[in-house]
Amino acid sequence: MQRELELKVELSKFDVERLRGELPAGELGIGPPTRKKLRSVYFDTPEHDLHAAGISLRLRRHNGGWLQTVKADQHVEDGASNPIELEAPVDREEPNLGKIADKKIKRAVLKAAKGTTLKPVFETIVQRTTRTIKAQGSEIELAVDDGEVRAGNHAREVREAELELKAGDAEGLLLAAEKLLCGHELKLSSRSKAERGYRLALQKKGASPEPEKARPVQIARKDTCTKAFAAILQSAVRQILVNREAVLQTDDPNGAHQLRIGLRRLRSALGAMRPLADRASLRTFERSARDMGRCVGTLRDADVLISGIHAPVEAAASEKAGFAELLDTLTRERQGRRDEVRAALRGPSWTRLQLYFTLWPRTLPENPKLEKPVAGHAHKVLGKTWKKAAKLGRNLEKLDVEHRHEMRKALKRLRYQAEFFAPLFGKRETERFIERLKTLQEVFGYINDVRMAPKLVELQKQSNASMEAARAASYAVGHHEAQAAHVWRGAGEAWTGLKHARRFWD
Repeated sequence: MQRELELKVELSKFDVERLRGELPAGELGIGPPTRKKLRSVYFDTPEHDLHAAGISLRLRRHNGGWLQTVKADQHVEDGASNPIELEAPVDREEPNLGKIADKKIKRAVLKAAKGTTLKPVFETIVQRTTRTIKAQGSEIELAVDDGEVRAGNHAREVREAELELKAGDAEGLLLAAEKLLCGHELKLSSRSKAERGYRLALQKKGASPEPEKARPVQIARKDTCTKAFAAILQSAVRQILVNREAVLQTDDPNGAHQLRIGLRRLRSALGAMRPLADRASLRTFERSARDMGRCVGTLRDADVLISGIHAPVEAAASEKAGFAELLDTLTRERQGRRDEVRAALRGPSWTRLQLYFTLWPRTLPENPKLEKPVAGHAHKVLGKTWKKAAKLGRNLEKLDVEHRHEMRKALKRLRYQAEFFAPLFGKRETERFIERLKTLQEVFGYINDVRMAPKLVELQKQSNASMEAARAASYAVGHHEAQAAHVWRGAGEAWTGLKHARRFWD
């Protein structure tokens, strides 16, 4: 029984030709290409019981005969797949379950098949170009497929590349992926060829994406740092990927909000990992997440100017003149920012970040620090983050604009890390601390939003707005500045409540 580590990437026709052609070697050793046509037929029961059990069974022409391949545990997550694969030659174009060598997989197939005759469900026909890539002592197979999947009278194009680690470690796979794929608009696959075939055969369509909040992290005190941080990173990355699709496919403002939170949570997680695995690649990962977060932040700020700055003032104002024109200007500004963010979320910077989502956790070497229980490390991380916030909080009333911004960022990092590690401590105390932390964050959040209010006046000047719109913008700015002064007076009480709350990690 063999497990593969594969990176799957969907390609445009341009990138198929690029990866089939002459590739710049640089730090890579690149072998000559070989080309062949592959036809694979996938079999299942009439009710698709193998698919329901997470198993695919295919036959492919091979050396004048047929090669049977059974794959299990083959789900594709963020472009990465780590399936179990079992191959065996068979005499003719029909499955032979007796040839499955692994007893456990064989039992699972027989149980799912229930004695039913397996029939063809769909097939894939591709032109495959393969070559061997060597990177940092690792050997990787690059396979570029261009063809289609067919089910009955339906067909769908398939263009993808697979980078499969044949020997060595994931660090070499990450390097090869960066050199070959970064700088181009690529999409990490979310489905195997088998899953695409079943979706075509069953005529399934994807649902419209909806913004999604972070899912709770499931960790325990006995978990190692390796296991705990795998769960933490997975939670942050899921939030990022789901909400990226929401930003790309919908105009729901909550998509950008949750996407930015996901990127901040990711940076908080990587910061918490730094004492355990402070490496150049971790710093690159952090910078990539920071830069993408800043880009997405411009769209979120444009949303806030409409919903948090303009809308409340217009609703309360007795004189409505100019507010509709002001809203038109803000809406055009937001659309421009949305276009920029969508371009970035399809561009080279996103490609690099995706590669790190998928492959960087697999590059972590065996490290005694990572194998220690996570509870001890959580104490240190939370204590250090708290000290930074507390240092600024001691002079809360004297903080200037920049230091208020610094404290706001420190509180956010403390909030995310507290939520990551909350399952390691008592529920009542963690919830009480986090609720008080949220109360203080709301104060800082509104103060930060008001910092953007003068943008309304700036945009009106740029658009040569009418006097009514200019007055509406100035009125909105004055309203929020007065409100901010009132809200800030509550910061001291909120800070005192947090300061006196029991620090649950002590």
